[in-house]
Amino acid sequence: MENLGQDLVLNPELNILDFQVFPKHVGVWQGNWLRLDANGQEIARFTATLTKRIVDNQWVQANTYHYADGTTVTHHFVGIAVARGVIEITGSDASFANFHSIAEEHGENLVLFKVQDKTSGALIGLETINLVRPDYCVRTSQGFHPDGTLKSLMVITEHRTDC
Repeated sequence: MENLGQDLVLNPELNILDFQVFPKHVGVWQGNWLRLDANGQEIARFTATLTKRIVDNQWVQANTYHYADGTTVTHHFVGIAVARGVIEITGSDASFANFHSIAEEHGENLVLFKVQDKTSGALIGLETINLVRPDYCVRTSQGFHPDGTLKSLMVITEHRTDC
C-alpha cells in the first residue's frame, strides 16, 4: 500500500466495467455515518445518500449528506481507470482541489481508498470499503493531520436502495 497511486499512467484500454469490485458498487446507497475524534469521542452523526455510476468509462459519484438540523450538502467525484483495479478520483468541488485520491480494489469485495495532499504528499485519509453483501457495505476511515497524527475516525454502514 506504500506506493498506492505512485507512477500510474492512464491506460485508455482499461474498462471499469471489467473491474472486479467497482461495478458491484454501482447504484444508490443510503447510510449512517459516525465521525469520531482521535480519542473516540463522537464529533458528528448523519446520514448520506450516495449515487455511484459508471459513465463513459468514468466513475461518477455524488454524495449527499443529510444533517439533523435539515442541512444537506452534496459533493461530486469523478474517477478514471489508471491501472487494473485502480481508479484515480478527483472531486469537482473546490474543497477537494488540493487532494490526490486513489481507490484500489483488493480481492472480490474490498476497496482501499487513499487521499493525499497534492503539494506535500502527506496522507490525509485512508478508508476501507468492504462490500459484505451485494446490498450492504461497511466503511471505516482514518483522517490525519498534516504531521501524520490521527485527526478523526469514521464508521459508515450503507445499504443499497435500488435493488
